[in-house]
Amino acid sequence: MTITVSYLHSPRAVARGLRVSAAMSALVLAGVGGAALAQDTALPQEQAVVDSMDIVVTAQRRQERLEDVPISIASIGGAALENSGVTRVSQLPALVPGLRLDQSGTFAQPTIRGVGSSVAGPGLSSNVGTYVDGFYIPNSLTSDLSFMSVENVQVLKGPQGTLFGRNATGGAILVTTKAPSFTPTMMARASYQSFDRLNLGFYASTGLTDKLALDVTGYYERGDGFVTSLIDGHSEARFEKWAVRSKLLAELSDHAKLTLAYSHQRSDDPTFVAKNVYRGLSAGSEVSGALIPSDRGDVANNYETQSRINGDAVYLTGEFDLGDVTLKSYTQYRDERVFIANDNDSSSESIVHSNYQSIDKAFTQELNLSGSMGDRFNWFLGGYYFWNDIAYPSVNVSSLGAPFVKTQGSVNTTNAYAIFADGTYKIGDRLFLTGGLRYSIEKADLHLDLPSDGIHHGERTWKSLTPRAVVRYEVADRASIYASYSKGFKSGQLPASSNRILPVDPEKIDAFEIGYKMARPGLRFDMSAYYYDYKDLQVTAFLSPGSIVRNAASAEIYGVDAQITAELTPRFSVTLGGAYTHGQYKDFDTAVRYVQQPSGFFAVETVDASGFAMQRAPRFTGSADVNYKLPVGGGELLLNGNLYYTSRIYFDPVEQFYQNKYALLNLRATYTLPDTAWSFSIYGTNVTDKAYRNQVQPATAAVQQGYGEPASVGASVQFRFH
Repeated sequence: MTITVSYLHSPRAVARGLRVSAAMSALVLAGVGGAALAQDTALPQEQAVVDSMDIVVTAQRRQERLEDVPISIASIGGAALENSGVTRVSQLPALVPGLRLDQSGTFAQPTIRGVGSSVAGPGLSSNVGTYVDGFYIPNSLTSDLSFMSVENVQVLKGPQGTLFGRNATGGAILVTTKAPSFTPTMMARASYQSFDRLNLGFYASTGLTDKLALDVTGYYERGDGFVTSLIDGHSEARFEKWAVRSKLLAELSDHAKLTLAYSHQRSDDPTFVAKNVYRGLSAGSEVSGALIPSDRGDVANNYETQSRINGDAVYLTGEFDLGDVTLKSYTQYRDERVFIANDNDSSSESIVHSNYQSIDKAFTQELNLSGSMGDRFNWFLGGYYFWNDIAYPSVNVSSLGAPFVKTQGSVNTTNAYAIFADGTYKIGDRLFLTGGLRYSIEKADLHLDLPSDGIHHGERTWKSLTPRAVVRYEVADRASIYASYSKGFKSGQLPASSNRILPVDPEKIDAFEIGYKMARPGLRFDMSAYYYDYKDLQVTAFLSPGSIVRNAASAEIYGVDAQITAELTPRFSVTLGGAYTHGQYKDFDTAVRYVQQPSGFFAVETVDASGFAMQRAPRFTGSADVNYKLPVGGGELLLNGNLYYTSRIYFDPVEQFYQNKYALLNLRATYTLPDTAWSFSIYGTNVTDKAYRNQVQPATAAVQQGYGEPASVGASVQFRFH
């Protein structure tokens, strides 16, 4: 099996990628690779197996019990996700305290322990890496993945650099999907709920021969959404989306296997761009009779908002047992096309409208070697190459009802190289020392086309050396304490949205953590305390459209988070979690406040935000997930309740725009027939109908906002064959 270069649309990218892959290791043969897929996955070595309180993870790229890993991790199995009704990445905070998933328009913005990105746009990356079956998802327009046939999700808190392909100052979200099975298996489900939402999904897998296995996963979803236009009463957020993924597993021998995977997704979903106005703050407010909606579910856009995604990805994963050493290879190519249309004033008047297309292509190659020396030393060595080409051919703007004109076009290209190593040495019977090191080179290139000012070109290269050190001591069987230090690095940027060649330097974070973990039959508990020294934060001031991105802040973050899972009886289990985060800017004298002018438009003024709370860093978040099983008619009735709470959240650095504290309650009841093949569910989400904002985006034409979904009820049916 070989990788054909004809698939990659850019010959230069192909040649570059193949040269780098070869240089990284002579062991990459024509056909060393293996794919695991995409729209919602994480790799075989990053799977977690759950058996009561026995959880095995590979956050350190080897199989270990969760309580033996000196990293703060939330690990959620596929069954737990299903029982709680969590169906996509953006819903994970219901099960993971300290994690937030917000939006900036259609850009997903995860935040862990207060570390998250306030920047969004071409050439800008997230502080939290999202991985599907071990493959990095670089595009934040497409990283809010739907969970199809998911085996496990892990959320790693704190900087990640010595174990994964891309640097991340905040943490990582690892999604693992099912591997193809040689035993025929099938699952099909259908659900219908409020707002005319229909969801269909299926998974099927079988062996083709004794060496080949194939699976196929797909889903389809459509609905009216909960947003209605005040202008003509039509649904403003009607959506339709579908995706399909397939994996082919080839067990070449007892010592080698390949997995080739392909995924395709298509989405027409304007939910996150169908915004209204925060407390009436729009330039349209100066127009007599203009509609300026601020209530949940109301919009008055006189320009059709759109968000369309069409994406393809191919993955090849290879795993080779070389005796005392295991070689793994991960090769990925992605091609994603996005079209976005915004009514930037969110009023019934034609003030400012914009649209643009994004063409995002990425190629990644990772090779890693792992092994052990007796039972004392485990080691891991990796190399990574990342190429990303993001083109915005034309950003078009209409002002005051005039025809659309091109304001800019851009191409951002990133070439990143990294080598990283990590190892754990056992001293005596209970003491373990872990050390890691990563060296990164990141090169950014920007081609900027400004119709008013001609063609501009710029490039910049950043280098970093980031270490990790951990000491862990087993105080008892399946109980450990640990202390760690790690240094995080987020690459510098050349943001096209600034309409100029203005490099933004890397972010750096020094993270210190102590923790305790234990597991017993029927009980699991973990707790950690941390301190972060966060420097050179990349911050944004949004315009209409576009933004100004700069390094303007340092911050101090400290806190504690804890989680306990207890099986109180064979039928009754509960998981409780909480996170306290103190995050504030230490030095930020160039923050901006938005001030409305007599014209209705907004200007920015400089404010000293030193000592202010960090944006999207609530002081406290907590969750409770309760399951109770009842035998009924020979089958089983499972009752689930999930409660999520957050304190006040600020969406900007100067505490100007915020969402007060709120709680979300979801309830679900599932009855499974005695043969376990059929199950039926009824459920409610946000059953107390809490109105809450999930985004606030200030700019020169309006301060726009989006809301989370109101109360919703639904029913589903599922069939399993295995």
